[in-house]
Amino acid sequence: MRTRLNLAYLSNLSSPYDSFFLNRLKETYNVTCITLNHNPISFPQTIPIVRVKDSPFKLPRWDGVRIWALTFGRTFLLKRLLNRIKPDLVISNNALSYGFYSALADFKPYLLFVWGSDVLVWPKKLFIFKSIVGYSLKKADAILVDSDVQVKVCLELGASPDKIVKIPWFDINDVHNVKIEDEGKRKIRQNLGISEDETLVISTRSHEQVYSVETLILAISKIVRHDHKVKFLIIGGGSKTLFLKRLAKRQGVVDKVIFTGKISRRKVMEYLQVSDIYVSTSLSDGTSASLLEAMACDIPPIVTDIPGNREWIRDRSNGLLFPVKDHNALAENVVKLLKDDDYRKSIVAKAYETIIEKANWQMNSKLLDDLISSMVLINKEER
Repeated sequence: MRTRLNLAYLSNLSSPYDSFFLNRLKETYNVTCITLNHNPISFPQTIPIVRVKDSPFKLPRWDGVRIWALTFGRTFLLKRLLNRIKPDLVISNNALSYGFYSALADFKPYLLFVWGSDVLVWPKKLFIFKSIVGYSLKKADAILVDSDVQVKVCLELGASPDKIVKIPWFDINDVHNVKIEDEGKRKIRQNLGISEDETLVISTRSHEQVYSVETLILAISKIVRHDHKVKFLIIGGGSKTLFLKRLAKRQGVVDKVIFTGKISRRKVMEYLQVSDIYVSTSLSDGTSASLLEAMACDIPPIVTDIPGNREWIRDRSNGLLFPVKDHNALAENVVKLLKDDDYRKSIVAKAYETIIEKANWQMNSKLLDDLISSMVLINKEER
């Protein structure tokens, strides 16, 4: 029997996709989570977690100066901890945070998980971020991405092409395990206040600038002029939640919008299954797991025309694309699906076929396992 490798997983543990990876990694490896987050929320309870305290108080996200001032202190604490527990492999999330600390600590072998905005958005805002991300990419022994657009950007930022491995972060079994029967769907819609003859449009993106959820809010008044029997389910929360609620009130559509706040990933899956149209207004994405979840839940997707989405959506075939921030075009696409039920069903069928064909986790997980094994083996040979 093969000895289980020991992995250290460095992350804020605040995303449901941390749980996605950790639940799968623990099946094959001994995993220890390491975090600087004072209040981690997304990790399996069966995995040990080490909270590294870098300051006596929690710094707010907007306090960037003091957070970056702690960089070298954080690197020292993490390096000391890693030298003590001696994992076979370090997995660090986000090229601007844990990936950067791991690069500075020079711990080998080091696998960098790129999450999206760390390479797609922030390097364009400030040169210092571009330099930090470039350093993290160059120091990593391997880089895990989920889309072609991330591959392209990582190469532009200086990553070696032979280090990059692309694996979509999605397992259709997550949807199948939360499958709801018709009676259950009726109860959920009833609890939401959605009647049987109403169409439910859902957004599951966080309420942050990069996801531009206000584009959907602005489209609602035009949509309901064509069909008043439609409601909008806005999942999640974030720094723009209050703004979005005020915008809905100013637009006179507050009675058409249901804000759920932040909910569990399982609950998101349930709400997807009772919805009729999925909308993503994101300005930037790699492979959007939210989009893949919607496609797997038999919902026609309407998403922004950006490179990450174009890897999955063929416009007017298995989904609809619209220009970023164009609420009029978004409204027209929603109305198009509202008017033609057969067209909507055709899109649903083709979207599901795409998921089955391209998001095979059984195959993709083997790529990840092979990557981890080869990294550990090469590191041992080089010692």
